[in-house]
Amino acid sequence: MAIAKGYEAVLKIGTNTVGQCSSFTINKNLETVDTSTIGVTSKQFVSTLDSWNGSMDLFFDIGDTATAELLAACTGGGVTVACNFYVEGTAAGVDKYYYGDAFVTSLDWNTTAAGVLEASVSLQGTGTLSEGTAA
Repeated sequence: MAIAKGYEAVLKIGTNTVGQCSSFTINKNLETVDTSTIGVTSKQFVSTLDSWNGSMDLFFDIGDTATAELLAACTGGGVTVACNFYVEGTAAGVDKYYYGDAFVTSLDWNTTAAGVLEASVSLQGTGTLSEGTAA
């Protein structure tokens, strides 16, 4: 059985790889509506809208183009970033990835005297989170 390993993952903002990413998450959600009627003994649901969000943790590197794009998007103004989550790696024609546009909804900084400057970035997807194959 083939298992994707964390170190194989790659996160890109547009075509730029986030060079200092230490972790990321993707959450895909499906909303449902209760359509149960009087007289039924089990609830019934229909699906309505799907949505997605995500987050990433990274070591701050001002020279990293993808990090700079995230910072610029966090300033507001309705700017979205194109997110590409390569969960298996980037082998052309083989590895799957997820992609979609997102708003940067928060940016949290953290550091300690003995550490490095870290950032946690929260994303709210807008539109569909699609699956593709690395090219």
